[in-house]
Amino acid sequence: MLGVRDTRRVAWRRRHAHSFYLGYVTVSDESLRLAGQEHATGIDVALTIPYRAVRDIRVGRDSYEEVVGARSIVLELADNDPIYLRPVNGGEADLYNFARRLAAAG
Repeated sequence: MLGVRDTRRVAWRRRHAHSFYLGYVTVSDESLRLAGQEHATGIDVALTIPYRAVRDIRVGRDSYEEVVGARSIVLELADNDPIYLRPVNGGEADLYNFARRLAAAG
C-alpha cells in the first residue's frame, strides 16, 4: 500500500456491536484500514474508511465508548455509526498520542 504512515495492533468495534475485532489499523495518505477477527466466531472483517467519511477523531468520554473495558479512540463517521478503537498494549498516553496522529493524518 502506497503512503503507509502507521500500522499498529488494535481492538475495535462498531457502536452497537457487542463483540469486538482484534487486528490492525493501517493509516495511509488517503484512508484508515481496519482489519480484524472476531474471536468467538472467527469472522474476519476489513473496512477501508476514506478520510472524507470521517467527521471527527477524539478520545472517548463515556463507558459505552470503551473497547474491551478500556477507553477508546472514537472515529465519528459522517453518515454512519462511529467506530471505537484502541491500541493493544498501550497506555493512556499512547491512546491520546495515537488519536492526535490519526486526526493529523486526515
